[in-house]
Amino acid sequence: MEWDVLLLTIYAVLLGFFGAVSLRYLFHILSFLLLRDRWSLKRPPLRRYPKVCIQLPVYNEPFVVERVIRAAARVRWPKEKLEIQVLDDSTDETPLKVARVVEELKGTGINIRHIRRGSREGFKAGALAHGMELSDAEYFAIFDADFVPPEDFLLRTVPFLEEDAKLAGVQTRWGFLNEDSSWLTRAQAFMLNLHFVVEQFVRSRLGLWLTFNGTAGVLKRSAVEWVGGWESETLTEDSDLSIRLYRRGYRILYLPDVVVPSELPDSVLAFKAQQKRWAKGGAQVLRKHWRTLLSPDWPISWKAEVLMQTFGNVGYPLGLLLTFLLPAVLYVKFSGRYDTLFLVMGASAVLTLLAVWLAFGVAHSAAKGSWRGLLAIPLGMALIGGLAINNTNAVLEGLFGDRGVFERTPKAGEGGRILTRGISKNLVLSKLEVVFASYLLSVVILSSILNQMILAVALATTTFGLLWLGTASVIRIEEDVPVSSWEWEAEEVREAA
Repeated sequence: MEWDVLLLTIYAVLLGFFGAVSLRYLFHILSFLLLRDRWSLKRPPLRRYPKVCIQLPVYNEPFVVERVIRAAARVRWPKEKLEIQVLDDSTDETPLKVARVVEELKGTGINIRHIRRGSREGFKAGALAHGMELSDAEYFAIFDADFVPPEDFLLRTVPFLEEDAKLAGVQTRWGFLNEDSSWLTRAQAFMLNLHFVVEQFVRSRLGLWLTFNGTAGVLKRSAVEWVGGWESETLTEDSDLSIRLYRRGYRILYLPDVVVPSELPDSVLAFKAQQKRWAKGGAQVLRKHWRTLLSPDWPISWKAEVLMQTFGNVGYPLGLLLTFLLPAVLYVKFSGRYDTLFLVMGASAVLTLLAVWLAFGVAHSAAKGSWRGLLAIPLGMALIGGLAINNTNAVLEGLFGDRGVFERTPKAGEGGRILTRGISKNLVLSKLEVVFASYLLSVVILSSILNQMILAVALATTTFGLLWLGTASVIRIEEDVPVSSWEWEAEEVREAA
């Protein structure tokens, strides 16, 4: 086989992969538009008040922990049927704040406990499992430290669980308190809206597999215990649990009209750490459950959703490979030997890009209630492309490395300051992002010279994203000071308890 034939074969396979992903996006968007009238479901009557435990897993969150505790205390439910657990594995000043607020709330008659463990064994999954052992509640509502549960949360979710014995959990939609605080948070909201406005909604209404997102949801104790409880082999214990629940015949319901405000990381380093954990954890879940995907008992449609949820980030290493091949592909293209093939591949590539942009655009406009804000599309696509190196590294670690450490994503809270201590600061990887961005810039220039303007524009967004995240990370790591208005990250501040 000649080298150019091998090159084009690999290139065509890569384009085929991204084409398949875009077809799935189109399926979800079409389904979303057809199912919009089922956005809100009729809530069953609540015939009794079962005991509910609100779990607040916390690790070094001094700026937001009081907010979530007080919000949980305001949730409407009979006091004798409600328990609040602050699962505090913190090693900083957070426990002092928690202890003060818990004692204050206890004085008002609220059943709240401050639970400390001797170690972080099992990380978040370990803390949740430990809390479940200490409670006799039938249902467990879980909120991460940066979430603010609305007062009627249990009244709007528990009735569904009471009505359906095979319903293991209810997941609600994430809202974003600080979406407009910086360009970084706007771009993140753009990324997440596709999942929370379109993907989860379509999965739920079509009876497909969907994941519990680990927070802003309620789980049924009997279902969790039946499938073996929380397990901590992966960094995304929520996806792991979701697969085990569906394997045992349970399902999860998504309620997009119940929105729980949360806080987006307003720091490049915190954002990259969060994305790394999700990408690595997804690969770990796939490594753990790959036999399930080969089982004839599971519908192909379910397997497709599991693959996209757990292994969707494989697009990053494949995308890197594709961009490395581009100069050679352009050389072959202008040899004039494969004009028809390049016409077909070019058309498919354009359609793939349009499908992806359309999917994100529809999701974002639906979340915002209008087409305003679509200027976030180029920035959001740049942010996605900018994660290429970060998430490729995460996927490879998840497939071939050990479990790793569950890194919290620090949040600023109302004070607008962020603690970045404890975040992995990989200077080599960040510099590699800048180097690769420089390479891509040369490909953009080459594409422009050759009048391949669609390719140049597509690569320019990724180039900008890599320069943005890479440069901000390098400056932040080397100087440990605020970098620019693109990041809006405050210097590390230790607030006295």
